[in-house]
Amino acid sequence: MVKKERMRYTHTVRFVQFASICSALCALFVSSSAAAADVQHVVARGHTLSAIAARYHVTVKAIVDANHLHDPGHLRAGQTLTIPGVSANPTPHVDAHGHPVLDAHGHPVTTPTHPITYAMRPRTPGIIHIHRIATNEDAVIRVGDRRGRLPPVALKTAEHIWRYPNGQTHDIDARLLALLGVVSNHFGSRRIDIISGFRPYSPTQYTPHSNHNIGHAVDFRVEGVPNEAVRDFCRTLRNVGCGYYPNSVFVHMDSRASSAYWIDFSKPGEPPKYDAPNPAADEGTTDVSNEMHTATPSEQNANPTDTQANPQVTPPAASSGSETTPVNPVNVQPQGH
Repeated sequence: MVKKERMRYTHTVRFVQFASICSALCALFVSSSAAAADVQHVVARGHTLSAIAARYHVTVKAIVDANHLHDPGHLRAGQTLTIPGVSANPTPHVDAHGHPVLDAHGHPVTTPTHPITYAMRPRTPGIIHIHRIATNEDAVIRVGDRRGRLPPVALKTAEHIWRYPNGQTHDIDARLLALLGVVSNHFGSRRIDIISGFRPYSPTQYTPHSNHNIGHAVDFRVEGVPNEAVRDFCRTLRNVGCGYYPNSVFVHMDSRASSAYWIDFSKPGEPPKYDAPNPAADEGTTDVSNEMHTATPSEQNANPTDTQANPQVTPPAASSGSETTPVNPVNVQPQGH
């Protein structure tokens, strides 16, 4: 009789333990589902619903419905949007036996997994490691001394690397070069591949004015970093034009008086297919097609790597002297969202 009672007690305890584990796992599932609908995005100046939807891999309609937006075409800076269906992927804590760890309220303890930003401490602060795709050239450019000024050799080297395929050159905007230095620092001094730099005006270009025509723009990518991550960081910089080309290999960045952002879904050889009418757009994909024939698709650039480029330094001869070009850091530093 006593043996039967002990067996019954043992089975009861095991059942309670099993029920507790099942309850904890269910709570974890519910918690994960709730977290999937609890991702918040703070709108910054220049953000569009299509860009936000692309960033989180959801549809524009899903964002509109989740936030009951009556005028989706007009977002205001500082506005908070709920992004539905984006999982925070919490990692459950387990004990030595693999059982979920519960808090005082019986809820599973989890650690949220944050999205990869690819940001890291720069290995060579203030120094850009550059590779020009079309000419297979490497260069190292120091973009600032201790006073934040650009040495003449930096601008001369950039002018050489930025040159058009026929050899034509143009002065490169000092602030654009400083901005590229900020990008380099943010992504840990990874190598920057230049797709297109200076381009002389052509009657066939898709915009009557392009900052490429005056040395104020660059089409580039960062080694080991998805173009989406590069795009998102460029959009945090003040007074910058940022163009995203999901069907091509580069991100466009230019120096201008006020910030602008556009998406062009076209492929090389096609006219621009902008996400919305945008007079601030600076170029079409086809404008740079003759310079990126040796570049690989952007999705092949998405594998993160911490390898440091070790380019050969072959800058052109620069004028002697100790003159430097001042750069206003206020217009270069990232802006908050």
